[in-house]
Amino acid sequence: MTGSRRRGLATALLVAACHPGAASTPASILDEAPPEAPANMIELDGGSFTMGRDDGKRDERPAHRVTLSPFAIDETLVTVAAFRAFVDDTGHRTSAERLGFGMTAFEGMDDWQWKRVDAASWRAPWGDDPDAPRPADDEPVVMVSWVDADAYCRHYGKSLPTEAQWEYAMRAGAEGTRFPWGDDPHRPDGTLGLNYWQGRTHRADPREDGFLYVSPVRAFAPNDWGIYDPVGNVWQWVADWYGAQTYAHDAAGAIDPEGPDTGWARVARGGSWWCSANACSAYGLHARGKSRPHAPFANIGFRCVRNGASR
Repeated sequence: MTGSRRRGLATALLVAACHPGAASTPASILDEAPPEAPANMIELDGGSFTMGRDDGKRDERPAHRVTLSPFAIDETLVTVAAFRAFVDDTGHRTSAERLGFGMTAFEGMDDWQWKRVDAASWRAPWGDDPDAPRPADDEPVVMVSWVDADAYCRHYGKSLPTEAQWEYAMRAGAEGTRFPWGDDPHRPDGTLGLNYWQGRTHRADPREDGFLYVSPVRAFAPNDWGIYDPVGNVWQWVADWYGAQTYAHDAAGAIDPEGPDTGWARVARGGSWWCSANACSAYGLHARGKSRPHAPFANIGFRCVRNGASR
């Protein structure tokens, strides 16, 4: 899931089958008072940090200061179990279920390749073949579109994080580095700090991190603020529309930025298990992924925030 041409074509295919104005959750449900939100959120005081970099890709430039108000963010990515509870409560049908297919990748495929899989959904991200992997309750839910993620967060009186909120929380005070602990995927103790594809190509993955596809949401140590999966495992939807010039627009400094007012794609951050050094290479805190709001992939998940929190 990046801005690559091939993936863009796959995403366009998905959107063509969707009605762009289709509601994902009945309005009557969204109008009701939100139920009690799940626990396990990390409260942050807000503050200022440097977002972007001067030597990055065009949409990552320039480095600029951003100031944020207090907010709370989910400690982990939303899990399969949590999303199932949401579906049971609301009857929500995801974009993939409406489409009848999703976009999936497997070990052995070519770099940048994606496969349309009929009947793929959050319940079966790799399809309904008996030999296909089945998601565990403690893994991040995937094959959910931005629309699905937004509906989940709103149901619990929360929202998707803005791109700035996401990066501030994932960095946990680290300035300018690719990962919260530095610029190498290995942590100072020598262990891998995230789930990503270590293979030279997507033909085979040596599994140094212990996983082939997704990993449980607490499989790796959290960042310094107690937030798990700050990078890798799955891309994470954020609230913002994508804009190639967003950072340039905010170059003089921004307070609680929310990105462009409209666009064709929503931003996703952090990279995923399918990202490798030679294909995608976007795992980390710099790269800005993007995809159309209704597009479901097997390597995109999300977490939520609640604004106005304070310690």
